[in-house]
Amino acid sequence: MKDLLEKVQSLASELTSFAVVILCLGITVQLIVGEPLFGWNVVGNIAKAIGSMGQSSFIGVAALLVLYSIYKNKNS
Repeated sequence: MKDLLEKVQSLASELTSFAVVILCLGITVQLIVGEPLFGWNVVGNIAKAIGSMGQSSFIGVAALLVLYSIYKNKNS
């Protein structure tokens, strides 16, 4: 049973790492291109989640920095 829980925890950790990479890619592409990636408005969704009425590009850069720091700390 303990082995099963460790495997589930490992899988959850890997999926979280993958999700962070995908989020960073989506934010980076949207900031560079200026349009959503395949209709996926990452920056707009983050702005809605935060509830801020500020500029979405600032929120995108801030979110990218936060996600990068999480990714960097996880891989260190």
